[in-house]
Amino acid sequence: MTIMTTKKWTIGFVFLIILSLLFIAGANYWIDPYGYFSAQKGENYAMDEEDYLREQKAEHIKYHAGDYDAYLVGGSKAGAIHSDKLSEIDGYRYYNCWLLSGNFEDYYNYSKYIIETAHPKKLLLHISTSEIAQFDREAKGDIYEVPAVMSGESKTAEVFKFLFKNLSVSYDTITNKETVYPVLQTGERNLTKYYGFYKEHHDTADYYNYLMKAQVDPYLPRLIKGTKDKADLVNSNLNYLKEIKKLCDKNNVELQVFLGTLFIGEMVGYEGNSFYNWLTQMVEITGGLWCFNNYNDLVYNPFNYYNARHYYFEMGDLMIERMSGKETDFKNFGVYLTPDNIASEITLRKKETDKIREYYKETGTIPLADFDDPSNVPKDAANLK
Repeated sequence: MTIMTTKKWTIGFVFLIILSLLFIAGANYWIDPYGYFSAQKGENYAMDEEDYLREQKAEHIKYHAGDYDAYLVGGSKAGAIHSDKLSEIDGYRYYNCWLLSGNFEDYYNYSKYIIETAHPKKLLLHISTSEIAQFDREAKGDIYEVPAVMSGESKTAEVFKFLFKNLSVSYDTITNKETVYPVLQTGERNLTKYYGFYKEHHDTADYYNYLMKAQVDPYLPRLIKGTKDKADLVNSNLNYLKEIKKLCDKNNVELQVFLGTLFIGEMVGYEGNSFYNWLTQMVEITGGLWCFNNYNDLVYNPFNYYNARHYYFEMGDLMIERMSGKETDFKNFGVYLTPDNIASEITLRKKETDKIREYYKETGTIPLADFDDPSNVPKDAANLK
């Protein structure tokens, strides 16, 4: 092979590589399988929970800070809270910054970002007991990572990372198109498909078996075996909660914390010393908080939840009404915990858990209310879709 031939072959090979890279980058940009590129400036409201919503929400906060006075920060459960309804608590304009598989590391990062970028009057922090089980989520995949616009890492490097993702993801996006359920402009989760399940499955056993049983079954044996010690995760979570409190105090931002409602099937899976310690210290850090995952009539009705871990909008509305001081038909739904009553609340929880444990020993399941029970909140709701 002559020198000239080798040179031509090398040039051709390099040119082929360049063309290949351009093809990969172009395909990933135009197909945009994660929604990263369309999320810039935060104005793409066609994205759903399978997209990189952490980026979209961060960008939306950056470019629309003037539209809001306050921000709700929480995990996927918090997606079922209406932003406009939240104004009943304090009159503020809210943006719902819920995050898929939310965790305390995310809550700190977003709280810091919101305070520095949007200068809000208030942060409303939604806590879910499931966060006691895992501290962060970044290892789950790209859409769970903290965006560069928040972390301060190189935006250019992030762009290149998404341009040169494996083309298999873009290919799957084209060939496996599914119905998209876009989040709302003010941040709420789109629950259309879940309300469809609700309308279709009116039989209690059918609804429970279809949407919940597979998620609940792993929790129930903990009633007998007990829950694992989560001291390390508890401490990590509490440390971040303390940092969020410091950030708010330093910047004159009001912080309100509440624990969202849990279906009884998930709730019993966390009752134990680690949870009680976690709850006690959160009350001490905040000075007081609303707890809606207490034992009450509503948590026994599966129709109030669209799966074992998430509640419907109507349950979110009820929590807001309780926090705003309104009278509701369910007076035992939620309890305001303070350093003075936390010990008695834990004693009550232990007694109620013992009752569920005995029921489980006898029946192999948990007690459930049926569709026609008055505790079925979404049944007569005007906005049932």
